[in-house]
Amino acid sequence: MGSNTRNKWYKYLILRRHASLKRYVLKTRLLTRHNFSKLLSKYTHVIVKPVWGSRGRGVIQVSWKGNHKYAVRYENRKIIIRGRTNTYRYIRRKIGYASYMVQRRITRPTINKRPFDMRVIIQRRMYSSEWVVTGKVIKVAGKGYIVSNHTRSKGTLHRFKSGIRRSSVRHLSASALESHIDRVSIRSAKRLSAFFPGHRIYGLDVGINRKGRIGIIEANLYPASSHFLKLKDRKMYYRIMDYKNG
Repeated sequence: MGSNTRNKWYKYLILRRHASLKRYVLKTRLLTRHNFSKLLSKYTHVIVKPVWGSRGRGVIQVSWKGNHKYAVRYENRKIIIRGRTNTYRYIRRKIGYASYMVQRRITRPTINKRPFDMRVIIQRRMYSSEWVVTGKVIKVAGKGYIVSNHTRSKGTLHRFKSGIRRSSVRHLSASALESHIDRVSIRSAKRLSAFFPGHRIYGLDVGINRKGRIGIIEANLYPASSHFLKLKDRKMYYRIMDYKNG
């Protein structure tokens, strides 16, 4: 497996190059001035994040505000910069020589006016080839933050259906949405397992837009289970642990 287990760009390519997954994987490029400009022109909102990062560290959001102005959000801070070149230079000064990617930002729905995405855990048992979604949790960004990582932004966590029912997409069928997310997640796990044989757990960060369209943000080979431990009902946590143990 080697060092690629934590390389987000490598895992992006694995998923994006699969015909049945391509439309679900958010468009991403390695960060260069050209790629930054191209994706920002096309989507008006992008996320700039480290190739080797985890736990929401180093994630920057850039949004075009019109009139040559760009809003840059990092942690819980926000600044306005004039000009795309100046915006790119500002980001480069901040990140130095680290390898970064630029990704289309999905317009996430909200709970209490704060954006959310979700973590999906897919596992298989030791001597089985059947992949199963063992856990799914909605992660709501903390006040003023763009990242939904619970530890980083002091956000909140919800079980899937109860979270959808109290969100800005409560008009969508939670059951239909859940089934669709499960199908895409299992397909992703099967695809990843062709490149990481022997691996038995994957974590997907998944976003949806206001119409319920699914966007895979990234895949993790070592997803934390702590989200599920923090829920009042720990059933999913125990299920994840049960699968991990065999």
